[in-house]
Amino acid sequence: MIKLYIDWISQPSRAVKAVLDILKVPHEVKALKIQFDEHKSPEFTAIHPLQQLPLLQDGDFTVAESHNIMRYIIKQRNISTNLYPLTDIRQQTRIDQYLDYHHTNTRRCLHLYHSVLISPIKGEKVIPEVLEKEKQDVAKVFQYFENNWLKGRNYICGDQATLADISACCEMMQLDLIKFDFQKYPITNAWLNRVIRIPEVYQAHHVAFKIIKKQNPSSQFLK
Repeated sequence: MIKLYIDWISQPSRAVKAVLDILKVPHEVKALKIQFDEHKSPEFTAIHPLQQLPLLQDGDFTVAESHNIMRYIIKQRNISTNLYPLTDIRQQTRIDQYLDYHHTNTRRCLHLYHSVLISPIKGEKVIPEVLEKEKQDVAKVFQYFENNWLKGRNYICGDQATLADISACCEMMQLDLIKFDFQKYPITNAWLNRVIRIPEVYQAHHVAFKIIKKQNPSSQFLK
């Protein structure tokens, strides 16, 4: 059986977990906690020297990088799905275009989350100018979603959710831990509510929601 190594607080980990569940691919979850450096253990390092999560083991074959893992599962098992349609090269290209964009744009949400929540816990100094730049970077990401990715569409690549939406949703949801005002961006907020309500996506956030209940009890996403 496939083994999936994840940290439930890791955005890319949640995205991969949600996709495997949506596709009903049997797998065993191996949960590690980055907070406690469990991904740096000799046992995990022997499997993946880069010590990054998520990671998938399919027999004797190891697959790293969240977007790569998602595509691998669909291609390797020849799964027919709107998440990444194997017979539609143009839709694949649209999805891949967003997934490439994600790493250097939407992923910036992580920096703001870290500065606001994690750095104070670790006793790390937060430089005001850097924090302000991170806020501006995140604002640009949301504005681009409002004016481009979601303009005239229900989802990033059309009328159905794809890998792009799941990856982006899991990334942005991290900001709910720091009480980010999603409602300043009504189009993106409405889209986010659509994606997070996909049962498998919501379930992948079950650990994150426990923290959100403490950090942001008035969150619009809590059931």
